[in-house]
Amino acid sequence: MYKMNICNKPSNKTAPEKSVWTAPAQASGPSPELQGQRSRRNGWSWPPHPLQIVAWLLYIFFAVIGFGVLVPLLPHHWVPTGYACMGAIFAGHLVVHLTAVSIDPADANVRDKSYAGPLPIFNRSQHAHVIEDLHCNLCDVDVSARSKHCSACNKCVCGFDHHCKWLNNCVGERNYRVASALLGVLLLVLVATYVFVEFFVNPMRLRTNHHFEVLKNHTDVWFVFLPAAPVETQAPAILVLAALLILLGLLSTALLGHLFCFHIYLMWHKLTTYEYIVQHHPPQEAERAHRQLQSCPPKMRPIQEMEFYMQTFSHVRPEPSGQARPAAVSAKAPGPRPPLQLLVGFFGR
Repeated sequence: MYKMNICNKPSNKTAPEKSVWTAPAQASGPSPELQGQRSRRNGWSWPPHPLQIVAWLLYIFFAVIGFGVLVPLLPHHWVPTGYACMGAIFAGHLVVHLTAVSIDPADANVRDKSYAGPLPIFNRSQHAHVIEDLHCNLCDVDVSARSKHCSACNKCVCGFDHHCKWLNNCVGERNYRVASALLGVLLLVLVATYVFVEFFVNPMRLRTNHHFEVLKNHTDVWFVFLPAAPVETQAPAILVLAALLILLGLLSTALLGHLFCFHIYLMWHKLTTYEYIVQHHPPQEAERAHRQLQSCPPKMRPIQEMEFYMQTFSHVRPEPSGQARPAAVSAKAPGPRPPLQLLVGFFGR
């Protein structure tokens, strides 16, 4: 994606944007570029995201190996409990996952509109922000105070938290309270670790199923997919599958555990992911702006400094309703001020 230098204009990060300051003038008629993307209804809207496909493949892999290979190898009196516990957790996660993917998290006024046609591309020459005075200039509806316009779904999401690529859907108020897959993965890793260790310590504890009775003298032969469809395999296959599941399970546990703790932190502080990022965004932007502004011509710096900070950080401290926004930055701006002082002065008002 082409990124413009700060000396020209800052790139928009909330919605598809028309680069009006670099586009050639059109003699007549609307340009094809002005046709924006369609809004996505939910996680099933085309196209699927690669991480969404990875998530489903991992779920299928964990389910097949867990129920078809590992649980049947548990001691005979543990098998019913293993099926019951893992079955309940996997079924619960499947329902929650499908719900989170299928729900349309858009703002109520957006859901009342038709998703048939494409939305316009954001034009910064006409509006400073996508949402102004609780009205979305792209969705063309009034929205709630905590709604944000997602550039990936191209619609306003009520209580916007973040756009989840694993769900291929936005997470907002309507689908935020979902259970984590952390418990299911932890249980699966525990079972896989038990099978892996017992394979070396006492493999006979893993051969309590009646199908192994005819193979007492052939300990190198094992069965998978017991008891419904037993398939013969060799010992290394059991070890490889158990080890692979442990590695993937530990990686998933680390990612899910981090996500779980992070959202506990957010709930404790009554924040969304978006609000957390916004709170930590200005210092990083100020540092980046300072580096980029050094390359601007000296005469342009005062104007570009003001434009950049007004457009990038004004959403952190919205103007009170009724207060007029500055129409433009005067070309006769005062002398250059260091970017950090300008930022402090802007937020200190």
